[in-house]
Parts: sequence; structure tokens; C-alpha cells
Amino acid sequence: MRSLNKMIKAVIFDWVGTLYQFGGMGLFSYSEKVLQELRPRYKLAVISKADSDNVKNRLKQINSIKNYFNVIIADIDKTPAQYIECMKKLKVKPKNVLVVDDRMDRGIQIGNKLGCKTAWIKNGKYSDMVPNEETGQPTYIINSVEDLLTIL
Repeated sequence: MRSLNKMIKAVIFDWVGTLYQFGGMGLFSYSEKVLQELRPRYKLAVISKADSDNVKNRLKQINSIKNYFNVIIADIDKTPAQYIECMKKLKVKPKNVLVVDDRMDRGIQIGNKLGCKTAWIKNGKYSDMVPNEETGQPTYIINSVEDLLTIL
């Protein structure tokens, strides 16, 4: 698994359910530690879906750890175009990106379709989702972003 770290140049995170707890409960206890360890070796980004009323709130939540990220995108939807824009800003190719998300039907599906490596957090609210033909199989199935430290 450690050979992945030579190939990956950037990590794109989902926000809620991945780095930040549902219900406005704050960062997961391990999120900042993981970002601290990954930041010196990888370009980091976050792409977050939020309804139009929540975009400013989502950005305020991210503000506490924004210095870890090269790119932050919060919008009313998650689209392949946002991931492509993010990768252009990071100056990386899809094959050199790891997308981390707790939802198969958003970040994992988009990452798979764009040719990125993917890490699905099979824990929490969306852990009962099942990979299918539409979403594709994640490259890795993990329990939390903390598990990235064993992959990267």
C-alpha cells in the first residue's frame, strides 16, 4: 500500500462526514493531526456541498483549518467540473489525486469517473451505501481519515 505515496501528489477531501462531524459538532478529533502530517508531503483541497444558505457557514467552519488547504470549494452542488477546476489549480493530473469522501454517490463516484484514486470512509451516516456500477469501486475502504496515515 505504501507505494501509493509516490504516485499521489494531492488529496481532495469532502468536508462533513469526512473531516467535520455531522450536526455542527466540530472537527473529528483526529482531523487536524492528519492534515498536519499530510500537508508537508501533499497538496490538499476540500470540496464541500452546501445549500445556498449554508455556503457561508460551511466556509466559516473550514476557516479554523483553512491554512492546510491549497484550494477550498464550497458550493450548492458537487460536480466533476469542480474537481477538474480544483486539480487545475493544484496543477495535478487525476491519476495523481486521492479523493476522500464518506459518500459513494458524490466524491467517490466523481473521483472514479475522472480517473483519481478514491478512499471511501465506510463509517457514519452513509456507511450502508453499496458501491455499484454507477459509483464504481473505491480504491480503498477506510474507517476515518486517520486511516490515510497508513495508506499514504
